[in-house]
Amino acid sequence: MNDATTADDVVKALNDLTDSGVASERQALHSLGIGPNDAKVLRFLLQRSPEDEPVTPRILASMLGISSAATTALIDRLADAGWVEREPYPGDRRSIVVRETIDADSPARRMLSVRSTSAAAAAERLGPAERRIVADFLDDIARGERQDIDGISAHDEASRAS
Repeated sequence: MNDATTADDVVKALNDLTDSGVASERQALHSLGIGPNDAKVLRFLLQRSPEDEPVTPRILASMLGISSAATTALIDRLADAGWVEREPYPGDRRSIVVRETIDADSPARRMLSVRSTSAAAAAERLGPAERRIVADFLDDIARGERQDIDGISAHDEASRAS
C-alpha cells in the first residue's frame, strides 16, 4: 500500500487477511484431523507459559461455552490422539490440569501457529508507535463487531418475542 491508501484499501486488506485465515484454518483442521474447538484448545494451550495459571477442564469449558460433558469428550479425544495429557492439579488431587504434548519441531505445532507466527513477524517490522496504532485499530474492529452482533441478537430476540 502507498500514501494514497483509502479506507476501501484497508477494508480489502482486512478481508484478504480474513480469507487467508479461513483457508489456513481449513487446512490445519483437515491436515490434523481435528475440529474447530480442538484447534482452539490446542492453540490456547500452546500460547501458555509455565508461569500462567494451570488449565483445568472448567477453564476450557468456559472458554468454549460448552458443557462439562462435552469438555471431557474433547479432552478425551485430544488425549487419545496424543495432543494433550492430564495431570493432577497441584495441591488438589480431585482436579486435573490439561497440558499440550506437541513436540516443539512438530508440523502440528507449526500448523497451529501459522497466524500467530505470521502476525508476530509482521508486528516486529513495525515501530512501537505503529504497533500501537494497529493494535488500537484491530481492537476497535473487534469491539464494533461485538457491539453489532449484540445489537442484532437483541433485535432478533425482541422480534421473536413479539
